[in-house]
Amino acid sequence: MFETQFTNLDWGIVVVYLVGTGVFGMYVNKHVHNASDYLVGGRGAGTALSIASFIGTGLGLVTLMYASMDGFTKGFSYLVVPLIAFAVYLFLGTSGFAIKRLREMKLTTLPEYFEKRFSRRARITSGLIAVLAGVLNMGLFPKMGATFITYATGLGGENAELTVNLITTLLIVMVLVYTVMGGMVAVLVTDYIQFLVLSLGLGLGLWFCFTDLDSHLGWANMVSTWQETKGEAAFNPVHAESYGWTYFFWQIVLVFTAGICWAPEATRALTTQDSATTKRTFLFGAPGFFVRMAIPAVWGIAAYTYVFHHPELHEYFLGENTAGHASQAMPLLLGKIIPTGLLGLLVAGLLAAFMSTHDSYLLSWASIISQDIIAPLKGVKELSDQQSIFYTRVSVVLIGIFLLIWGIWYELPESVWTYMSITGMVYLSGSATALIGGMYWKRASTTGALWAMYGGLLAISGLFVEPIQDWYEAEYGASITYWFNGPSLTLAIFGICILLFVAGSLLFPNREQLLTAQENE
Repeated sequence: MFETQFTNLDWGIVVVYLVGTGVFGMYVNKHVHNASDYLVGGRGAGTALSIASFIGTGLGLVTLMYASMDGFTKGFSYLVVPLIAFAVYLFLGTSGFAIKRLREMKLTTLPEYFEKRFSRRARITSGLIAVLAGVLNMGLFPKMGATFITYATGLGGENAELTVNLITTLLIVMVLVYTVMGGMVAVLVTDYIQFLVLSLGLGLGLWFCFTDLDSHLGWANMVSTWQETKGEAAFNPVHAESYGWTYFFWQIVLVFTAGICWAPEATRALTTQDSATTKRTFLFGAPGFFVRMAIPAVWGIAAYTYVFHHPELHEYFLGENTAGHASQAMPLLLGKIIPTGLLGLLVAGLLAAFMSTHDSYLLSWASIISQDIIAPLKGVKELSDQQSIFYTRVSVVLIGIFLLIWGIWYELPESVWTYMSITGMVYLSGSATALIGGMYWKRASTTGALWAMYGGLLAISGLFVEPIQDWYEAEYGASITYWFNGPSLTLAIFGICILLFVAGSLLFPNREQLLTAQENE
């Protein structure tokens, strides 16, 4: 049932590609001369390299997995999410809202802004919350990557769970070695390579999903199958049995704030040659953000169609006890419909993409630990180049150890994208409020910024929504899922952060603001 067309030839292709990419990444390590090179690539990325790295960071194996999982469970309705991303990044690239000012400030990390605008305490607080949210957010990345490899290569079956855990461990070790040695220079250069390879890989996978009519695939079959089984909910994202309006508005807020201050994406605003390049990066990267989520979603839609028409897979994926199986469907589909040789190239490219995403994320959070937590706590304006690189590398290793433990222990939810959105809001709801408010409201104060950041911590409660829903249904025999869910809760918390920010700023203005007010009286 889990056999695929992956052979020894494909394994050879994967090994050669990964070793070659790794050696190249180690080679560029000789260009790391100081902390600026290691953390932000010397701020020398031009438009083409910056756009490729911008898209490549998000176009990881984890993206393909979470988008395909929602495509498998929600159908065409999930395509509203990449459409929102496209519109938001188009707006940011056209207007330069917030991102232009961030580049002009010549920051090394995003929390550095909060010290320049508010106080050192605000910087440390933002850094701590950013790392908490960021590490939780990427906690499932390694396990999803391992799940893809297991089922695309035909290793699924009786010992699949053990295989996933072993591959998870191997992947984390590979990423840690690569990231520790190369820093942002390696990230930028290899992101460019990954971008080119993955562009071909995405097209390859889509081609077979549309043309393999013998497997009951093709656009017409996919549309008719989803229409037959799910009806309007498969095509209308705001349908009561799909995502709903709350989810729709939640995604707009999430994507907009992430584009401005989610470190792996926002860091691209800090690594460009100038603010004009930053705007072009977001503008021309917008279509890529649509493609990177839309194509794997179509893969998931195709996977549902495939298993629906194959009796040996139907019960396993669509029966009663199918928890966690959605993550296995897309890689199994690709393993079955893509020919030997081409399958090896695709898996190699996706594994490289896995490394590309991880090194960017690891470096983002580790650099925040060294620059925005350790340096301020040591009472120095900035660490020496040697200290910065040392603390960043140690932080990368510690985060990797957490990912190994968390990835093996935590079970994959039905929607990993929802999990990532909720954990992201732990940081975004408070820090985005403080960042945007600090830029565009002169009366914003340190107290207001801190209150907003503390309020964002409430978003962690979104991870416990499902147990509460289950308890209420068992206790009272009614469902509260429609109005009480992760999106509605974290949207409300975002609103609370805004109120806290305004209240704290008005009630406790900064000293210089008080002096200005007194002078004007």
